[in-house]
Parts: sequence; structure tokens; C-alpha cells
Amino acid sequence: MKNPNTRHSRAAKFRGFYAAIGISLLMIGAACVFAYSQTSHTLEENLDSITEQMAVPSVTTLLSAEAPVAEIRTDILKAETTTQPSATASTAPETEAPTETTLSESETPVHQLVMPLTECNVLNPFSGGELVKSETTGTWQTHNGVDLSCETGTDVFSVDTGTVKEVCQDALWGYTIIIDHNNGVISRYCGLDGSVEVREGDDVQPGQKIGVIGNVPDLESALDTHLHLEIQRNGAYIDPMEYLK
Repeated sequence: MKNPNTRHSRAAKFRGFYAAIGISLLMIGAACVFAYSQTSHTLEENLDSITEQMAVPSVTTLLSAEAPVAEIRTDILKAETTTQPSATASTAPETEAPTETTLSESETPVHQLVMPLTECNVLNPFSGGELVKSETTGTWQTHNGVDLSCETGTDVFSVDTGTVKEVCQDALWGYTIIIDHNNGVISRYCGLDGSVEVREGDDVQPGQKIGVIGNVPDLESALDTHLHLEIQRNGAYIDPMEYLK
């Protein structure tokens, strides 16, 4: 027969064992509940944060965000309204800017070359820079013009449009008229008499009478009555007969 005390001792052990297991299970359950509670709270906070970030902006926010664009477009419209002329302004007559005064076609000088004498013959030609012996002085010198034979009192004409540059009585060439043709060309008429018909500064036209033939110039007194004509172009003497052709 078994001892009753031994049986009681075993029962007490089993109760203690099961009590320990129960307590452990309770603690594990409590830990799980606590962990779930904390995790659920954290997840809820994270979900709330994500929801706030992904939330659609309110009407007020949209309006405030669009406000600068509206202001910019308003400024653009104002600028367009300011810069674009109105229909009334476009139909108004335009005022032309002042332009530089130019000569009209009728005032533009027309260069039309004519002979200085109605009828003439070449008495002494242009030497072209070569030295020739002067019949008057007997020296070798260049003949920078052409001598055109004529009678005393013969009319002398301007060979081209121009402005009288000088009228003088030269000791060697007699009465002399110099005309600037305003194109780099200057003509010089020597051997006139004192009844010249132009003055310094006068404008002349081609074929306009400027004087008459007078006495033979002293520098060429050995020759018959003639007009001594010189032509310079850009400061260089040229053959008057070639130029007047």
C-alpha cells in the first residue's frame, strides 16, 4: 500500500508545474498584446503621416498656388495692352522722321561737256608732261593746256556745270577765269579781256558765256590770238581736247 503523503506530494508538484506554465502563457500573451498595441499605434501614426502627405490640397491652397500665375498673366495682358497700338492709332497718319535735305532732280548738277569756242583750231597742243620749246621765251617747258585759235572778241563759254572759283588778271596770262566743276575737275581760261561776265562764286551751266577773247597773253605773245585752256582732274593736268571729246 502506497503512502498517502507521497501521492499528495506528487499532486502538489504537478499543480506547481501547471501553474508555472499558466503564468508563462499569461506573460507571453500579455507581451504579445503589448507588442501588438505598440505596433498598431506606430502603424497608425505612419499611416496618418502618409495620408497627410498624400492628401489632395485644399481649394484655398490651390488658389494661393495659382495666384502668382494669375498675377503674371495679368501683367502680360497689361503689357500687351500697353505696347500694342489700338485700332484707332493704327489708322492715324504716320509722321515721317526728318530726312537729310537732298537736291531734287532738277537741282542736281548735270555734267554735259561743250567746247569753249564755237569754232576753233588747235594752235598749240597739250604736251602731256613732256618738255617743248616755247616760241615766246625760247625755253623748254611743259605746255599744260591747249591753245585754240580764234579772233579777238570771240565769245568764250564754260565747258561744264560748275562754280566760278576765281576771276583775276594774271601778269603772264592776262584776264583768267577758273571754274570748279564740283566733280574733281577744274577748268582754266586764259587770255580774256576785262569784260568778263561772271564773278567769283557764280554758278554756271554748260555753254554759258563767261567772257570774250582779249589780247594774247604775254607768256605766249609770239602766237596768234587764241584761248589758252587748261583742264585739271584730281589735281593733275589732262589733255583738254581728249577730255572734251
